Amino acid sequence: MLNLLLILFTILTPQEIERRTAIDFNKQLSDLLPYIQKYYPDVDSIQIAKWEESKALEYTIIDGKKWYFRRADENLFRIDPEAKALKTSLEGKERAGRDKVTKQHIKQVLSKTGNKTTNNLYAKHNWEFDFKLYLTPQSGLRNGELIKVWLPMPQTNQRRQTDCAITRFNRNVEINTGAHSVAYMEGNYDAHDTTMFNIVYNFTTYAEYNPLPKCFKHKKADTNNPELKQYLTERAPHCLFTDKVKALADSIVGKEKRPYYQARKLFVAIRELYPWAGACEYSIIPNIPEYVIDNCHGDCGQVTLLYIAMCRYKGIPARWQSGFMLHPGWDNLHDWCEIYIEGMGWIPVDPSFGVQSWGKTDAERYFYFGGMDAYRLIINTDWGAELAPTKRFERSETVDFQRGECETETQNLYFNKWKCKFTVRLKD
Repeated sequence: MLNLLLILFTILTPQEIERRTAIDFNKQLSDLLPYIQKYYPDVDSIQIAKWEESKALEYTIIDGKKWYFRRADENLFRIDPEAKALKTSLEGKERAGRDKVTKQHIKQVLSKTGNKTTNNLYAKHNWEFDFKLYLTPQSGLRNGELIKVWLPMPQTNQRRQTDCAITRFNRNVEINTGAHSVAYMEGNYDAHDTTMFNIVYNFTTYAEYNPLPKCFKHKKADTNNPELKQYLTERAPHCLFTDKVKALADSIVGKEKRPYYQARKLFVAIRELYPWAGACEYSIIPNIPEYVIDNCHGDCGQVTLLYIAMCRYKGIPARWQSGFMLHPGWDNLHDWCEIYIEGMGWIPVDPSFGVQSWGKTDAERYFYFGGMDAYRLIINTDWGAELAPTKRFERSETVDFQRGECETETQNLYFNKWKCKFTVRLKD
């Protein structure tokens, strides 16, 4: 009976999906035009309609009225090739900012591959991470009401991440390390002041680099291996071998039979086909890989789920990882994955970082296929898993776990009811 209740609370009701959709799609065309007209002063309804048809300008219909995604104006200039080119011609190329950091870092890692540590690990970094979740008096709850929160906590069993230790916390904390690594806290809501939950921890990270061995004998993964089976199968709703997923994977892979190069072809195609754009909440998307295919764009987690689904369909074990990227000045939530290559084991892959266009060698260009920088905090080793202790009500984020979760004795508290903030410090 308990398992059934957990499933029911994981699945959102149609009414809850509609409510969350209305929060994400809250702009009228008049709200978007000032930004669009900076680049298209004479934009007209015909052009708007073309962008809508191509899904470069994302909208939905709520109660018979057209509402645009809250980030639709900026996303237009990331998704539509012509609009992107125009903005670039006027303002220069939009850069992720981390490019300079990653380029220097990759070169540093590759220069040390002759003096590797165990498990192909390099470039040790020590970090301090400070995470806060807080509710203001405007949250509208009853004074003294019990608040339960789940905060992100570093995984402790990862080869690229060690020495995880809590240094400060402002309430009693319970640590539960599963697929989602959690620091659980409780406290009473203060209707007259900010109610904050805070945890600070240290941890150590390493970069990883796994080049294809010389004279490598390419073999398919052993599908009878019980440790791999779960990473080869479909899993509703976001890892299904639908006709669209299969057709896309087949068209990319073509006649290539070697799993390593099949996976690399998929890795290259992700960035070529699907530009990054700000994403609506995952919990309102019925099937994330198909959403990416249909809308021709996706953020890091969305394209990672598409990549995982295509790899599994092709018989390549693939599993989720996520947490935070910690590149100085560009720290943010981030998702990536690992794949299993027979004869190499599990290797990291970051589909959204993709091929490094500046690279002059294959090692530089394909670093994020089999390699990973040291600027990562791993929180999750799966998506949509159960939190511990068990959450009574539905999750705000039904797929990933980075911003935390929050509820009272009577309801889930959605993202618009609270805020989270984190700061990270590289100690050496």
